[in-house]
Amino acid sequence: MNTWVVGHAPVGHYNFDFPIKATPPPSADTDNDNDNDNATTNKPKNSGSNLPVELLGEKVFFMKARIMAGRPDLSKNVLGDTEGRWLAKEEIQGLVTPKYWSSVRNMLAER
Repeated sequence: MNTWVVGHAPVGHYNFDFPIKATPPPSADTDNDNDNDNATTNKPKNSGSNLPVELLGEKVFFMKARIMAGRPDLSKNVLGDTEGRWLAKEEIQGLVTPKYWSSVRNMLAER
């Protein structure tokens, strides 16, 4: 499929929060200077912060693009998808979560 990206800036983004993993409390016999302390508490050494060191989420940026020619070819898809859908804006709302829909609804064109 031949596409053309319109512009150089995203038209919007979606924030996705990763689920918070529960970590076991540090054991009483662990030395505070041990490098393994950081892995069990999820805090950087000497940071004084309660924020986890691991990633908290991600942002997905959307770029406006136009299809110039061709059709999607799913034969080389590495994710194993076998079919695609062309959906109107109203049809997408029923297939995604409410949080996702509230983030993307204003990026989609009305017919």
